[in-house]
Amino acid sequence: MRIGYFSDSYLPKVDGISYSIENFRHELEALGHEVFIFAPRPTLTYREPSKHIIRFPAIKGLFFDDYLTTFFFPPQEMKKIEKLNLDLIHYHTPGQMGMFGAYFALRNNIPLVTTYHTDLFEYVKHYPAVLAGTIALSMLAPVITGGGMSEYRTALNSIKPEKSVDRWNQKIVERGVTMIHNHCDVVIAPSQKIKAQLEGWQTVAPIVILPTGIDKINTTEPEVKRVREQYGLHPADEVILFVGRIGTEKNIGLGISAFDHIIAARPQAKLLIVGTGEDLEAFKQQAEASGHSARIIFTGQIPREKLGAIYACAKIFAFPSVTDTQGLAVNEAARAGLPIVMVDHEVTEVMHDGQNGFYSKNNARQFASKIITLLSNESLRQRFSASSVKLAGKYSISIQTHKLVSLYEDTIKNHIDKPRSKTKPTRHGPWQA
Repeated sequence: MRIGYFSDSYLPKVDGISYSIENFRHELEALGHEVFIFAPRPTLTYREPSKHIIRFPAIKGLFFDDYLTTFFFPPQEMKKIEKLNLDLIHYHTPGQMGMFGAYFALRNNIPLVTTYHTDLFEYVKHYPAVLAGTIALSMLAPVITGGGMSEYRTALNSIKPEKSVDRWNQKIVERGVTMIHNHCDVVIAPSQKIKAQLEGWQTVAPIVILPTGIDKINTTEPEVKRVREQYGLHPADEVILFVGRIGTEKNIGLGISAFDHIIAARPQAKLLIVGTGEDLEAFKQQAEASGHSARIIFTGQIPREKLGAIYACAKIFAFPSVTDTQGLAVNEAARAGLPIVMVDHEVTEVMHDGQNGFYSKNNARQFASKIITLLSNESLRQRFSASSVKLAGKYSISIQTHKLVSLYEDTIKNHIDKPRSKTKPTRHGPWQA
């Protein structure tokens, strides 16, 4: 198959969407398929070495700090895409690049798949400044789908202001995203949580749960030793680990608050927070105010291929986030054999309460209690560790990619060209320069 991936997030940007795309790309190509990626150019001078990765000019920080907004789609690039004769288009984000992919597929009768990677409904509560972007999404949706006047009326209704900016954002997201999803052949939900959310939004397109595959990140004893030395981790330390974006939406403040209780019961505990984000300084200040900052370590961003040593230094993976769609870091930690303590019950298939970890209420005292229970019981921790490896092994990159290939093949086989407005051919569309 010749597959087109359209995404507003892609390497060198480090996030779950980039990793998901890259994992599947490598495995699909190993199986003999061709994958073409369409993504923003991270800088004006960036040169892409791969002919299978097509970059588009973008500006950074229009809606929030690390977001790349693509604003120019040259006619020659449109023609290049037409010549690729793509069998299927899969868009991964509801931003400019993703919507361009959806538009191109719908206007050219190409089977269309999407993955709803980000829980935008929750996300916009933490980043209300994205309101302009969500309004743009809603107003563009009928143009993308060619759905006619009924969808224009829905779009106009969705942007009517609400008393609460959060609710206004959420209403726009729900209606705009659903409008486009309902023109897709298949919508992939990375977890049961997201499937239930999309069904609640009256999504009529088929929804399939398919988490991203995760393999173990290998490491070596010298690398583990180097990491211990770099971050002052001693053999007696009981390391509690968080890996992810350092943003308020990840609920990291709960983990730092819980550490106040943990350190009282387990004085050898250390909290290792790996990642970066716009709220890093705020969390550092919270750690400083706790009085335990010497035992709360912020590493900054660490390349994924180096995370194996980080996981090897930890005893427990603590994940307080309630906004994730599949918890890739949770799956990765489980693959590394770590017991899990987390808040969100429906975000991952590799965490089973009482089997390889514990669920906690969104409460610092209970979150701490679950972690203390594991730190205090070596045999329980070892049993949970073995279960984590076994459960995560069911969702390897190879296994999940074979499921994705089957889904693509079925989608192409069953694709039906749906009636939609075609008053404007592709070369004169809204992205035309």
